[in-house]
Amino acid sequence: MRPLIPKTSLAVILAFCLLASNHTQAASETTSEAAIQVITEYRTVDPSSRVQAWKQVITHPSGNPKFSEFQSERLRQWQKTEFAPYQLEDPEIIALVTEVIRPVLELYRRQNCFKILVVNHHVPVAMNDSGVLLMVTTGLIERATSDDEILGHVAHELGHDLFWQRTDKARRALELYKNSMNTELLARQAKEELAKIELECDAFSAITLAALGRNPVFFGQYLLSVERTSLTTFQWAFRQLPYECR
Repeated sequence: MRPLIPKTSLAVILAFCLLASNHTQAASETTSEAAIQVITEYRTVDPSSRVQAWKQVITHPSGNPKFSEFQSERLRQWQKTEFAPYQLEDPEIIALVTEVIRPVLELYRRQNCFKILVVNHHVPVAMNDSGVLLMVTTGLIERATSDDEILGHVAHELGHDLFWQRTDKARRALELYKNSMNTELLARQAKEELAKIELECDAFSAITLAALGRNPVFFGQYLLSVERTSLTTFQWAFRQLPYECR
């Protein structure tokens, strides 16, 4: 189970830039090579077409005949985590959260894949555990300024189901290095791959929200708040937005 890791200003800029018109030169002066690569790869004027392509390849674990068994096992494992004692059992709260995030789940036909867990904890966290458990904390919900912001987090988490094979390969490489069975170079490449996947999940989130007619800016603003990014960086990123999105 992987927590939503803190984002750098590069990810913030990415979320703002993906749907903007051509500003590659300006972006190259501010972002890293990895971020530039992701921006170039994912920038689109047709978010719906990109989403349609993703829908064809994203995993659907509920189709597995052993899905219920696997989900139950993951839930048992989750009960051993540090968040378990704070789990809320209030069906009304869970129903409200489910309703808020429903558009993203339905878009990718994932509404029957996840058990939704709401945790009463001040730390703003979203987690996607193995494509079968989806957890959000009250800290994330309370901090959100709009439903679009929460949807941005959930879309980011769904993005990990699109890149799970790359993630698994990178994590295996790091585990081998930990056990002195891999080189430092390969371990560094694995870390870089995991960092790039995080950027790609932000790209996935931004494009998904746009395809839904939602505004990805709110998610970007959250990242800015968490990282306390400088006002100068925010002003630069905001200027890259199409006027109608401001």
